[in-house]
This record gives sequence, C-alpha cells and structure tokens, in this order.
Amino acid sequence: MAINLQMYHRILDELCQWHSGERITRLRNMALMLVGLTQGRGIHLSQIVEQWPGLEAKEPSLVNRLRRFLDNPAVVVRKWYEPVVMHLLEAFAGQELRLIIDCSKVGFHHRMLTVSLAYKRRALPLVWSVHRGRKGHVDYTKQLELLDYLSGLLPENSSVTLLGDAGFESVHLLNWMKEQGWHFVLRHPGKNQVRWDGQDWIKLSQIPIQEGQTRTIGWVNLTEKHDAGPFWLTIHWATGEDEPWYLIADEQPKSHGRQHIALYRVRMWTEEMYGDMKGHGFDLEATHLDDADRISRLVLAVCIAFVWLITLGSRIVKQGLRHFVDVKSRRDKSYFRIGWDWILRCIRLGRPFPFCFHPYF
Repeated sequence: MAINLQMYHRILDELCQWHSGERITRLRNMALMLVGLTQGRGIHLSQIVEQWPGLEAKEPSLVNRLRRFLDNPAVVVRKWYEPVVMHLLEAFAGQELRLIIDCSKVGFHHRMLTVSLAYKRRALPLVWSVHRGRKGHVDYTKQLELLDYLSGLLPENSSVTLLGDAGFESVHLLNWMKEQGWHFVLRHPGKNQVRWDGQDWIKLSQIPIQEGQTRTIGWVNLTEKHDAGPFWLTIHWATGEDEPWYLIADEQPKSHGRQHIALYRVRMWTEEMYGDMKGHGFDLEATHLDDADRISRLVLAVCIAFVWLITLGSRIVKQGLRHFVDVKSRRDKSYFRIGWDWILRCIRLGRPFPFCFHPYF
C-alpha cells in the first residue's frame, strides 16, 4: 500500500495542475480511482477501492464514497478530460489527424459512442458519450454533437480524415464534414441507394461484384431522398469476408485505387482500444452501473488510465527499454501492456514512474 500511496500523490499532483480551480476532494477521488484501476485490474467499485491507500474506512463506506463521486453532476466529463486531449493534439501537431468514430457496448444496457485518434495500431480516445441501448448505433444527431464539440478543440487548419463503419452514413453527417473541410472514408450498408452518370438509382448491394474483387465506381450521389454528392465510391470484397465493403469518400484517391481501402482498415484499430479497455485490461463491459452519466464518469477514469499506459509504453520503447518488460525473442506486447508492466516493475523496484500523456513517434 505504500507504493499505492506514492502513486496516488504523483497522480494527484498532476491533476491539481490540470484543474487548479477544482475542489480538492474531487481531485483526490479521481486520483484514488486511477490508483484502483491500474492496481486492482477490475472495473467493479469494490475492486477499485480495495487498492485505495491510507484509508481505514470499511469497504462499503469507500464504495459509497466512489459512487457519490460518479453520481456528482459537478464532475463535468469533457472539462476533466480536455487536458489529456490537448496533450495528444500537441503531440500530433503538423500531422494528419485520422479520427475513428465507433460505437461499442458498455455495461449491460448502454452503448458508448467514441471518437478516437489513430496511433500505432491503437486508438486514443478524444471524446465520447454514453447512451442507453443494447444494440446498433446512436442517432446521427448525437454523432454530430460529438464531432462538433471536437472540432472546436482541433488546431486551426488541421488536416482531418474521419473513418467509420456502417452506422455513420447519414447524409447530414457527410455534408457537415464537407463544410468543415474534413476528409472521410465511411462504410455504407448495402441497402443505401446511389446513382451516377448513366445509372439510375440502385442499391449498393445490387452492384455486381465477386469475392476477392475490387471495383472503383467513381463519383456517385447518395440516396434518392437527398440526392447528395458527389462522393467517391469504392467497393471491395475481401476473400473470406461475408459481404463487400461499400466505401464512400469525399475525394478521389490521390495515388492508387486501393488507398481508401487501406485508410478504412485503420478504423479497425479502435477494436484494439476497446479490447484494452474491456477484456484485455479494465473489463469495462462488466460494469454494473446502469446510468449513462455515471458510466461516462467511470469511462473518464478508464480513458485517462488507458492513454497514460499507452503513452508510457511508447516512451519506454522509444528510450530502448522495452527489453526489460518484453522478451526480445517474442516482442508480442502492445504499448498498453508494456506501459502497465513498466509500472509494475517500478513498483517492484521501488522506483518512481512518469505520469505522462505525450505519445512518442
């Protein structure tokens, strides 16, 4: 517990710098949450408080303390997370920002809509919202609200490309991104209709293509209702996949016809992020919380811890220290795992460890 106390004070010092005007009790609770998440390796409140250092209260009292923090409307999630976002955007200054929008189950009755930043086959969360529902994507108005908030944080004249799966195909969303000057490659469902010169309205699923084939249709308009466009359509049916990818982009590929396919594949990096947040790491999907705001505050702590471990892992690799926690002959650990194991090593050796949020390239 002495090491947990050292970690607690290190984290608390950083949080106090981020939020100098925040009440110290809230900052302490967040620092305790981060200690509990990284040391307890479980998402249930009882698992988190088991790792809290220097507190003699009974476990039910500590759980109630944590529950009150998660239920506190004064803990404004986006305000608390903005310092992390600013660190990440500073690290990516001058680079293209490849944003991934996705939705995933969290808890038993909620979905988490996330916009994240692609980084070394992982994704770093920038903003999220939690909505009640077990299946499907959230309404496009919620998607727009998330993206509009994020656009206000991005540096002026940023080069942005948004990547997303089916479920983010709203024409309103596409038009908004065009107005922002953002690029995008988004997968569309086969039920959507398109037309192009010489071709009347046709469902995407009715366009002939065989497994293993790629077709470049070119400029098309979307949906008979909106007749919006033009957008660039590429169809790709990878061998072994159940159905083709219908990829809609804002521009013609600059170099080769498969450029949009390669970009869309980057979207899958978000699955690795969810894996680290869930079964491979914090077990977020198992939370018993049943309120969107409470879950969002829990996700706040998870995202801070996740970005910390990823950036710490990238720092260890950049400094040539990876061999201390990852066997040379295998090299199978992710940045997330390397960061986590480095903290454990520092704890075992009684050494300080950095609380950092600036990823290395």
